[in-house]
Amino acid sequence: MSSPRTTEHTRRRGVTAAAAGTIVEYYDLTVYAYLAVVVSPLFFPGDDPTASLLASLAVFASAYLMRPIGGLFFGRLGDRHGRKRALLVSVILMGVGTALMALLPTYETAGVLAPVLLVIARLVQGFSAGGELGGALTYVYETVGPKRKGLGASFVAFGSNSGFALAAVAVATTSALTSAEQMTSWGWRIPFLLGLPLLALCLWLRSRIEDTPEFEASAARDDIAKAPFGELMRTHPRQVLQVFGLGVAQNATGYMVLTYVGIHLVREGGYSQTAVTWTAALVIVLVALSMPLSGLLVDRFGSKPVLLAGLLASAALAYPAMTMMSGHGLVVAAFAFGFFAIGTPLIQTSTAPLFPSLFSSRVRLTGVALGFNIATIATGGTAAYIATWLIDRTGNAVSPAFFVIGAALVGLLTLATIRQETYRGARYVGDGRAVDHDVTSASRAVAG
Repeated sequence: MSSPRTTEHTRRRGVTAAAAGTIVEYYDLTVYAYLAVVVSPLFFPGDDPTASLLASLAVFASAYLMRPIGGLFFGRLGDRHGRKRALLVSVILMGVGTALMALLPTYETAGVLAPVLLVIARLVQGFSAGGELGGALTYVYETVGPKRKGLGASFVAFGSNSGFALAAVAVATTSALTSAEQMTSWGWRIPFLLGLPLLALCLWLRSRIEDTPEFEASAARDDIAKAPFGELMRTHPRQVLQVFGLGVAQNATGYMVLTYVGIHLVREGGYSQTAVTWTAALVIVLVALSMPLSGLLVDRFGSKPVLLAGLLASAALAYPAMTMMSGHGLVVAAFAFGFFAIGTPLIQTSTAPLFPSLFSSRVRLTGVALGFNIATIATGGTAAYIATWLIDRTGNAVSPAFFVIGAALVGLLTLATIRQETYRGARYVGDGRAVDHDVTSASRAVAG
């Protein structure tokens, strides 16, 4: 039987490996967004800079079209063969996509082949990302103790946002150390190359973890779904829709903060790319650092009230924050950026334990990955594109705020359909089929 100290050490190592992987995945996936203004004319040359940027953002969004497909692949892999295997394969594929991005020829060198190869590299990255968040959330949910699911899952959210922050820092540092000509010529490749050492570290960490006690207990009982997707659609269709609805709100609010506002400050505010990238990095670092605190709030008050507060904050602050991002100086814009981001940690940390709690262990990874990744297509990877398109069509620089408000309302309506469960003093949202007692029992079965 495992000692409590060994069990706690195993849990910490597992949470660390899961969080490290999300750092790598979201760093690699997001570097392109921060380089969009620089990269767009290299792969989509033309006389209209807006059209060129929109084409570049469309390629950014194309990666997200692969996420549901990747989610189904990694969901089946993780629900049938273990959470650890899914986590390892997803990060390896992300590394392949990132290496391709770093070595791409430009349009000047390869003509139309250049944007084709760019799309292929992004599709590989998107396929990989389809299994990352669902796998990490499932792994942590099944690994941590019943009273620390909010705090444990918050480190996955911390990891994903840290990936965004590191991407911003890498781009800002490269931009600061190179001239505009050097950045356009070869400097844009450096942030992609910097992702490869992170990949090696993540692989080492994830290779040392064990699978979750719950999955190992299920495997020992031969209680494994033979066709996770089919079983999911028969037994949990409502829960998939709930993850989708909340994912629409989470992705819209999060990706506006993490990918679009930086573009907005450069194009609409007129601030320098380097200054904006550092500003974005600072805000995102603060968001990431607030994740564990938000996780403690989830463990204290439950997912539902914390999520409600986050959705209301995002809806209420979107319009006034965006009105302050232009014409008032970079300092005011930075504070507005920070206020705009207040709801992000509350939303992300409350949904982190909520999503896996909605599903039984047999189809948990598939359910979380499928519902969330479809939502990511709708409002995540497309957020920057939609925001840019809205401004171009309406001439109103504040119009992206209405996109955020609408998505938050979708989240609020979805939240109203989910009832709250209480178990051993820790409040989690679920359908009653996946409760913490199952995790505790599985842990005992494996330990003993």
